[in-house]
Amino acid sequence: MALKEKKNSMQQLITSLGKVLDIEIAVFDRNCCLMGCTPAYGRQKGSTVHKASVEEVMQEGKLIVNEPGRMATCIGCRFKDNCPATIEILNSIDFNGYILGVVALTSFTEKGHDRISHNPAAYLNLSQSIAEMIGNLFQQEAGISQSGKLDHLLQSAIEFSKDPVMVTDHQGRMIYRNEAAQKLFSFCNMAASSLQQILPPDLYHRILSGEAFEERWVSTAFFDGKVKASPTYLEGSFVGAALTFQESVVHGNTDRMTKEDKNTGKLALEQIVGKSRAITELKKDLLHFADAPSPVLVTGDTGTGKELVAAALHANSSRQKKPFIAVNCASIPETLFESELFGYMEGAFTGAKKGGKPGRFQMAHGGTLFLDEIGEMPLSIQAKLLRVLQDYKVEPLGSTRSIPVDVRVVAATNQDLEGLIREKKFRADLFYRINVIPLRLPKLKDRKEDIPALCRHFLQHYRKVIGRQIERFSEETLEALQHSCYDWPGNIRELENAVEYAVNRGEGEQLTEEDLPRRIKEKLKETVTEEAILRKTVVQQEQEAIKALLEEYGWHQEGKEKAAQALGISVRTLYRKLKK
Repeated sequence: MALKEKKNSMQQLITSLGKVLDIEIAVFDRNCCLMGCTPAYGRQKGSTVHKASVEEVMQEGKLIVNEPGRMATCIGCRFKDNCPATIEILNSIDFNGYILGVVALTSFTEKGHDRISHNPAAYLNLSQSIAEMIGNLFQQEAGISQSGKLDHLLQSAIEFSKDPVMVTDHQGRMIYRNEAAQKLFSFCNMAASSLQQILPPDLYHRILSGEAFEERWVSTAFFDGKVKASPTYLEGSFVGAALTFQESVVHGNTDRMTKEDKNTGKLALEQIVGKSRAITELKKDLLHFADAPSPVLVTGDTGTGKELVAAALHANSSRQKKPFIAVNCASIPETLFESELFGYMEGAFTGAKKGGKPGRFQMAHGGTLFLDEIGEMPLSIQAKLLRVLQDYKVEPLGSTRSIPVDVRVVAATNQDLEGLIREKKFRADLFYRINVIPLRLPKLKDRKEDIPALCRHFLQHYRKVIGRQIERFSEETLEALQHSCYDWPGNIRELENAVEYAVNRGEGEQLTEEDLPRRIKEKLKETVTEEAILRKTVVQQEQEAIKALLEEYGWHQEGKEKAAQALGISVRTLYRKLKK
């Protein structure tokens, strides 16, 4: 008997549960071979496992790894001291007293670590339920016992999700839903209802056909938002699906920000790294204007972090639980611009999707729409955008009615919009409408004191992504980068790329100048040369000044004393400088 026999069924179960729980899952057999995992787990940890951990779980039954890479069980693991996981819970898979293997619940984020560590008992129970479910795959009775077990497992699983989640069986009956889903669909008796009553027919049939999808827009009389479907199969047969909903249209007043919301905003603000005067003032402005409904125009050179600023504005506002939709105006063909921003109805043009498609304004309803590189927007669309920003109503292509939208617009550009206005390439009235709250981002060359902090920030990120045990930059390297004559034309993005290169190239625990890209090293050498020339020039000027005074006062002892007095130095110092 081996887990390998049920590998396909396990993989379907793991994938579905991982999506619903927002957690990574892996299953190993008793020989420590990977039998199945969620995609992110495979990318982060690969297909091999530290045998000592799996063997310990098979012996003890369960294990919580609070500090992956730093615990006694991690000794000998290739990820020791450098584990991408932030927390792991492992449970043995028991089938009638025989240990089949181990299931691992893993998070690779600090947010996931906090969520699990605050309620370890609940997640231990959950890992036990998943282990039992996998063991249940080996039951000879494929009917009621397995279906009942799946129902029980998914019921306990979806309670961990804050989003509205429901479970449907293979006939579309809603067999379970969490509290958030019950609240969202409070207009119907969900215990006695079918999925067919709340979703469009085409989506209903796609779900019951066993199709999986990450994000589908739904607009009905009851609900406007996105739906994610995660089907579950047992023995190759579709037995149901877990559905996650993200509401986009909100009625009533916005709730006050909770402590968790404020933490989210703080984390977003921390992504803007630096303590220079320019960045400190920028962060103050961000917090001050975060909840203002008026449009914001973020300007700055390429690579200065304009989208980070837009995201921080959103995360620190009362809209933070609603969508943040980013649109790169430079990447949309002019012929598709109107339909992308404002949506279209079925039959609006040749090739239009059945049922139509919502525009970015509708998708961002209740939240923030970020229009990056707005200087690239065609003039014909600028006029329509101006009209939307005046009355906050959109009219999809092919529609005769306007749809109200509640959206906060943040625009960004690295171009001189006032120059574009003079060239007749940008509308002056639109510029004045979006430039209500202007935020200007400084160039990296104007905030070089932030370079060491930025380097440390990017190092911590890429050492995990690339899987290196590099701990730090040498202080000499950080100082050289900060004081170099290089003006960083690519700004923060260029510095980030340089750090990524260094992490890929570096060896050992410390990065030095030799690990930096060639063009950066050359600029550091130029800086050293320029400093040497400057020092030489200063010495030469000093020598010329001393000689001029001695010519005036005389080279005898009295003349030297007068020259030293004029220079504000001692006679002994004067003699030392003369020897040079």
